[in-house]
Amino acid sequence: MSDGMVFCRACGGTMHSAAPFCPHCGAPQGAAGGGDGIERSLGASVAMCFTKYVTFEGRAPRAEYWYFTLFGILVNLAFTALDSATNTGLFGILGMVFALAVFLPSIAVTARRLHDIDKSGWWMLLLFVPLVGWIIVLVWMCTKGTLGPNRFGAANGRI
Repeated sequence: MSDGMVFCRACGGTMHSAAPFCPHCGAPQGAAGGGDGIERSLGASVAMCFTKYVTFEGRAPRAEYWYFTLFGILVNLAFTALDSATNTGLFGILGMVFALAVFLPSIAVTARRLHDIDKSGWWMLLLFVPLVGWIIVLVWMCTKGTLGPNRFGAANGRI
């Protein structure tokens, strides 16, 4: 490898050591972990989604969307298991309160996730089309976001 060339942390492509982003995949190449300063963990993603409770502007990387979805599923399963074990109905009520509490943030993070792939949040209405709409939206949620800024703002990461 020639002088001053390094490998990208994300895709392994060669690039100049001073480049802030990979020319092949667009991944940030800063000094810290992911380079872009955004922590991607379950707790950080859930906190971000509750911080942006009803914020429909901007973009959300895949990790933020999927960690928030995982959080919702795990808490829902826990309430369901507790309700089945106790048979009191208390956890069923708590589960409904939880579902109401995460309803708006779920819609908001889904809209921001669609923005990350340069689609309007209104495409979320495809979820009302059984099976076909669900499959299309699922594929979009798994799609890598656009590199660099798009019409919805700057990139928030590439994971």
